[in-house]
Amino acid sequence: MKNLLPFSVLVVVSAIIFSCGVQRGVKSPANGGFAIKDTVSAQDSLEYELIVFDPSFEYWLQSRSINKSQYSNHYLKNMNRIYADEWNRRYARGDRRFDSYLNYDPFAEYDFEFSYRLFMYFKYFEEVHRIKILPGR
Repeated sequence: MKNLLPFSVLVVVSAIIFSCGVQRGVKSPANGGFAIKDTVSAQDSLEYELIVFDPSFEYWLQSRSINKSQYSNHYLKNMNRIYADEWNRRYARGDRRFDSYLNYDPFAEYDFEFSYRLFMYFKYFEEVHRIKILPGR
C-alpha cells in the first residue's frame, strides 16, 4: 500500500512515533515531497509515519511559533481530508505542482502528531509555492 505526496530533495527529514514494527510499504517520490508509511507494530495495531523528503521543511516547522494545543486532532483530520481532496483534484487536472496522488484515508486512526505534521506540510507547501491549496482560506 503506497501513499505519497511530492515536493523537492530526497532526504528523510522526519520520522514520527514508532517503536518496533514491520514496514509494509514506502516509496520515495521522484522529486521529493513526503510519504505516508503504515506499520504493523508488535501489538498488531496499525500505525502511521510521515516521512518528509524536503530538508527545509523541518527548519520551517521549527521556526514557526505555533502552539500545537490550538488544534484538536479532530480539526486537523478534517482539514487534512479537505486538503488531500483538493490536492488529488489538482493532481487529476494535471497541475504539475501536484505530481502524485495522495491516498489519505479519513477513517484511519492517525494520531495527533501525524495529523499535525501533515497539516503543517500543506501550510509549508502553500508558503513555499506561494499558492493556496484551498481557495478562499
